[in-house]
Amino acid sequence: MARPKEFDPDEALAAAMEKFWERGYEATSLADITACTGVQKASLYATYGDKRTLFVTALARYQDEGRDRLRAALNGSGSVRAAIEAVLTSAVKDASAKERGRGCLCVNTAIEIGARDPEIAAMLASHSREAEALFEQALDRGKVRGEFAARLDSATTGRFLLCTLYGLHVGGKGGMSVKKLKDVVGAALAILAP
Repeated sequence: MARPKEFDPDEALAAAMEKFWERGYEATSLADITACTGVQKASLYATYGDKRTLFVTALARYQDEGRDRLRAALNGSGSVRAAIEAVLTSAVKDASAKERGRGCLCVNTAIEIGARDPEIAAMLASHSREAEALFEQALDRGKVRGEFAARLDSATTGRFLLCTLYGLHVGGKGGMSVKKLKDVVGAALAILAP
């Protein structure tokens, strides 16, 4: 009979995700992971396999949580423009907070690993497509409500908003001031003027 796990796999995964987010894949050692999770290497391997598999699982969790937050933020019953502004303003807040100034795990991973790992590259591309689609759907709703000009290209503008969101995280990680990040939000919102 198998012994029961002596740790909560969900808590361990959350801790590992935070460590990968803070340090990156390459710079995070197994010793870092065992220290932050409180789980011994053998138990981690038995649950998640190797470091790469743990990273892929942590990245998937990060993507799921981010997509769910974006969907909830954009699908409210209020103004679509206000929802988009709230999403971008929240990114400024996250990007500029000292304890959160580590950027976006997806962007960090794209820069660190890029196309060297086809599975991870596919995960990143799929996540971007899903986020673009959420922005596009929100923009379409805003056009129906008269918040945006009918001529607004929702697909391209959704992609632009996603790139802006990613860029805010990069800017914050790079030390850009809150004022400059807010100026970027203002410029992005100006594009949405009816």
